[in-house]
Amino acid sequence: MILLLPALMAALAAFAAMQAPASLAIGRAAASMGVAFAMSLALAIAAGTGAIAAPGQSLALLVLTSFVATIVLAFSQRYLRADHAPRRFAAMVSALAASVLAVVVLDNVIAFAAAWLLSGQLLARLIGHVDGWAEARAAAARARRAFLLGDAALLTALALAAAHAGSLSLGVIVSAETSFEPEVLIAIAALVLVAAMARSALPPFESWLIGSMTAPTPVSALMHAGLVNAGGFLLIRFAPVIEAAPAVQLAAIIAGTIAALWGTGIALVRPDIKRALAGSTVAQMGFMILSCGLGAYGAALWHLIAHGLFKAWLFLASGSAIGTSSAPALRRPDATVADAVAVLVLGLGGVMLWTGGASATLLPLMLATATGVMTLVSAANATTPRWPQLIGLGALLAAGHTAGLLLIERAVPQIGTAPVTGPLVLVLALPFLILWVWQARRATLPPSLYVRLLNAGLAA
Repeated sequence: MILLLPALMAALAAFAAMQAPASLAIGRAAASMGVAFAMSLALAIAAGTGAIAAPGQSLALLVLTSFVATIVLAFSQRYLRADHAPRRFAAMVSALAASVLAVVVLDNVIAFAAAWLLSGQLLARLIGHVDGWAEARAAAARARRAFLLGDAALLTALALAAAHAGSLSLGVIVSAETSFEPEVLIAIAALVLVAAMARSALPPFESWLIGSMTAPTPVSALMHAGLVNAGGFLLIRFAPVIEAAPAVQLAAIIAGTIAALWGTGIALVRPDIKRALAGSTVAQMGFMILSCGLGAYGAALWHLIAHGLFKAWLFLASGSAIGTSSAPALRRPDATVADAVAVLVLGLGGVMLWTGGASATLLPLMLATATGVMTLVSAANATTPRWPQLIGLGALLAAGHTAGLLLIERAVPQIGTAPVTGPLVLVLALPFLILWVWQARRATLPPSLYVRLLNAGLAA
């Protein structure tokens, strides 16, 4: 029950915003949300010292959601100072944060479902915050339709699971998966996957996220605080059920791979900053669902947190990318370097497989290694190389990533085995490495594919 305190504080922030004068509404909501963040952090520290017992993934999402919501409200004080409805905006953001905080800690099926449904509807309302703009209203309607399909799938899964487990406790339901009939188990797992795909904007649901860029920029940042990435949390919460249905695991791998490639294509061709970032989010959510399908739930949670913080920062900083003069273009790494990195990463994966050191986190680790190496190469090309600093930065990034992943894996241990193991993991990595090399070679897309990517998610 103590874990509900941040959610209750966020709900009080919504009340404070509605009661405050318009000019002070967002500021008061930000202050109250800051208290919710402090509570979340205190709970996480208490759990780390053993003072309280709480699920690691819930604590991680409590801290992420309350922190980003606090930053978003503080940012909005200035960004939305001329907004037509500041009280409504502050109240909606606070209520949205409260609903997400409730989702991550509630165990009762009915309360969990209510909070999940409420978070989707509040997000759709914020997407259409500028209600005098027809495109914003259309984007909100698209989001509601996508959420309706996903929410219907989740409600059906919860009803089936509760009926067969004979309990309204999520903990009991998840631990009772061995007593389910195989057909029922597969149906529940598949419905949960559909709900996760809809909330995380995986194809064919990506249009709601691409179209949501009509929302105020703070809303786009807030989406990454347990909203668009809620699909990953849902799969982590139902991990034992997913693990017991290998066919659904395989479907998650396929869906995640398609989303990662499709979202990357959207991000590459979109000329506007926010929709390019939205395409990148589709890709990253694909990687997250892919990690869950591989059984790497710790890597998925670490990805959820790191990407949520990074992408929220990118959206809040997106306005600074607009200038009166063009910035000098960064030099891309040479195609030969990209080829070498791809071969190096495949070789690393092969060695880990050969020595028996591979696990469910092999694919995320391979792609993270490639990203880190190429980032350092890009930094070296962009400035006069200072190799000691670059090597130190690389070591710091590697240490931080490893420490974060190990810490998260303690909170979310690997539950089972992935349906794709051994050399097939390397085969799964090939499309991403090929796309990487293709991008480095500055190759062009077929015109028909380019147009489809450019218009992805823009249909009314």
